[in-house]
Amino acid sequence: MVCSMQFLRDARDNLTVPRASALLFTILYAIGAGIYFSAIGNAEFLGYIAVIIFLLVFAGCILTHQCVPAWLLWLLSSVGFLHLLGAAVPVNGDILYNHVPFPIENPTGLTFIKFDQIVHSYGSAVAALLMYFFLVRDTRFHWLGIAIFSILGSVGLGSLNEVVEFTAIMTVPDTDVGGYYNTAVDLCVNLFGAVVGTLLALAFWKRQKA
Repeated sequence: MVCSMQFLRDARDNLTVPRASALLFTILYAIGAGIYFSAIGNAEFLGYIAVIIFLLVFAGCILTHQCVPAWLLWLLSSVGFLHLLGAAVPVNGDILYNHVPFPIENPTGLTFIKFDQIVHSYGSAVAALLMYFFLVRDTRFHWLGIAIFSILGSVGLGSLNEVVEFTAIMTVPDTDVGGYYNTAVDLCVNLFGAVVGTLLALAFWKRQKA
């Protein structure tokens, strides 16, 4: 009972207006997307919404105990929002995910740069910022160790997303998440985003200490 009361007091103290706004925004777009994907019978992205809800609860727990900055919560929320936009918004007879806003000719035959790849890079950068935030607070690692583990943690979260996609392929008929090359490219852009996010984290937190 005492622990529950303390939990509620911590939640009340840490749930500032910017943090509450980020969580409310996430709840609203998750509900809206759930209604939309249910109406069109898209079971694949209903699964993604379930993951977002889980992460929302997880973020709420982190919010209570670790006081994740409001700006970082907003970045995390925007990752989910962009993923759902990519699946819901039609562009030239296809979904936004497959749109190529910055076409780059290359000898591999692969398509660059798709909206999907941009979102993957951005999401991995945000994940690296989150990893760095926890590591710089709760460890005594050298800055280089924190940077390496931030990159590895971000890439690990990106790989978890690929597992979710693979699960969708195995359980939901007619999914459109791509094949082997799509997964390989996703992993590469995840690594790129993780490195960029870690470099930004190094610059940001170093400036904060200065």
